[in-house]
Amino acid sequence: MVIMYAALLEGMTRQMVRYATEVSTGHLQIHRQMYIEERDPYAILPWSYLYDIEATFPEIDAAPRLYASGLASTSLSSTGVFIQAVDPDREGQVTQLFEHVRKGSIDFEPVKKSGLAALRHRVMIGAQLSKNLQIEIGDELILVTQAIDGSIGNALFDVAAVLKPLEPNFDRSGVLMSVDAYKDLMYLEDGFHELAIKLDATANLIVYQQAIARHLEALSRIHPLDSLGGPPAVRNWRQLSVTVSDMLDLSKSMIWIIGFIVVALASLGMINTMMMAIYERTHEFGVLLAIGMKRIWLVLLVLMEASILAVVSAMVGSALSLLIIKLILKNGIDFSQLMPDGFDWAGIVFEPVMPLEVLPEHILIACLLMYVVALVASLIPSWRIGRLRPVQIC
Repeated sequence: MVIMYAALLEGMTRQMVRYATEVSTGHLQIHRQMYIEERDPYAILPWSYLYDIEATFPEIDAAPRLYASGLASTSLSSTGVFIQAVDPDREGQVTQLFEHVRKGSIDFEPVKKSGLAALRHRVMIGAQLSKNLQIEIGDELILVTQAIDGSIGNALFDVAAVLKPLEPNFDRSGVLMSVDAYKDLMYLEDGFHELAIKLDATANLIVYQQAIARHLEALSRIHPLDSLGGPPAVRNWRQLSVTVSDMLDLSKSMIWIIGFIVVALASLGMINTMMMAIYERTHEFGVLLAIGMKRIWLVLLVLMEASILAVVSAMVGSALSLLIIKLILKNGIDFSQLMPDGFDWAGIVFEPVMPLEVLPEHILIACLLMYVVALVASLIPSWRIGRLRPVQIC
């Protein structure tokens, strides 16, 4: 039970990390300080910063993003929405966002509508937003927002795709568009709010974070930014996804805590077994004491028997758990019939299939807990052996 619980917890945490780094945030993100603190839409970084970072660190992939809030309307209803703009080519290299499409296709190319002089841009929306607005693929969506220049930005878009639930807030109110569409809607000439970065090796996360931070500091001296937006800041995915980071730290302690509880309950059965074994052999123990065996050797005999039981049970339990995980549950625990789109917990979306990942330390922890708790449990029958009086027994 301990090994299976640890494998399930490890699978969940790995899935959380994968969603945090490969689907949404990336490994690192760059913002200006005022955007972090107040979501200031004017706290933007110029495109020259992106090109300079790509030239300085050619081994990394970077994707710019822009954000805004607005009002989405159809012929039937309207609601507040969260607008996100991405560079389709760069975003596909950093995250797996475009692989989570429920309906439609990834197509940001503007289309020519009959009777219109200008091209019409396409957008992708969240699944719950599609349901709330009763809008499907090919329908028209009106977006109204406050543009960067202070005017009212509004435009008509075609819905190209509906995304699977990736993040609860985006699923309820998210509208995804291209950077070009965002520029036309918001009247923005230059700049982006966020730069998501993907690394080849996560082991170098802190090294790259510090190196990029130093480079941005030097770049700010060469190409100064306005003082209102604050300096650029680099944060890693643990700083961005605090819930995931806390869950990873908590999972290490939870394995020990849950493992101790489970093994402690199992030790009650061992105490009963050892007590019955001692009760049935009380006469033999009395004879051994009568012929001169020291009590310490009897106590060690009981402890050795408990140790053998613990080792055998740990081996059998480990083999049984590995057999179940590798054969019966090798594809994970499938909840797709009940939750086809998965479920969210603490702002993190989980897939409907829960994978199980076994690590060597999980087996070691379970066996160590089994052995230690078994020895502690055997102290009670050992204490009874040490108080036996041969005269009364024999």
